[in-house]
Amino acid sequence: MPANPGMRIRKTFQRPPAESVSRFEGIPAANVGDVTARLLTMSARIRPMGRAKRLLGPALTVHSAPADNFIFHKALSLARPGDVIVVNASGDENYSVCGDVMFRYAMSRGIAGFVVDGSVRDLDFLMTHDFPVYAVGATPRGPYKIPVGEINMPVACGGQVVAPGDLIIGDQDGVTVVRQEDIDVAYQKVMEVQHKEALMGQLIERGDWETSSPILTEIDAAIERLGFEIIE
Repeated sequence: MPANPGMRIRKTFQRPPAESVSRFEGIPAANVGDVTARLLTMSARIRPMGRAKRLLGPALTVHSAPADNFIFHKALSLARPGDVIVVNASGDENYSVCGDVMFRYAMSRGIAGFVVDGSVRDLDFLMTHDFPVYAVGATPRGPYKIPVGEINMPVACGGQVVAPGDLIIGDQDGVTVVRQEDIDVAYQKVMEVQHKEALMGQLIERGDWETSSPILTEIDAAIERLGFEIIE
């Protein structure tokens, strides 16, 4: 009997090698966003909810009904240590889809954190524990448990399409996604960006920014080329 649309659970998926993931430790989400053409950063609506503001790991994806966490609960039992659970909860701000019980269970299983396009609750727990949760907002109103939803299918979250196994990188700025097939080249590119930024920092520290900055040189060339009127 074929599965009903919207009621699918894929128990396993291809995760990136652990060493490919760990290389991104400490790398800002902004740098990764820059090397992915600034196209794969989630909406600013998705923001950190507690004191833990660093998130890294492969995505395990969940698509739930609005105001519901039936399938989210099932996903917790399928996750492996280091996974980031990414939830499309329709961006709903009126019902939370997870709270301290789910946070505690996820921590006990070594889950890296949650990214929820929807709302959560029990922020007091998140302010006193190092479990990173990103969401649209918080509300004390709890969820229902309707037996529908999907696990480990591509989902929309924060304006991005996230597939199982994509790399999730979060910090205080927000969340960036790296498609699994792009992880190696993204890492190479981000190393180049960080090298350039280090050189820029040296220029500023030496007081040479205005005379040697490649950014200002490019801007000044464009101003001259386009004929800006300069008023003293």
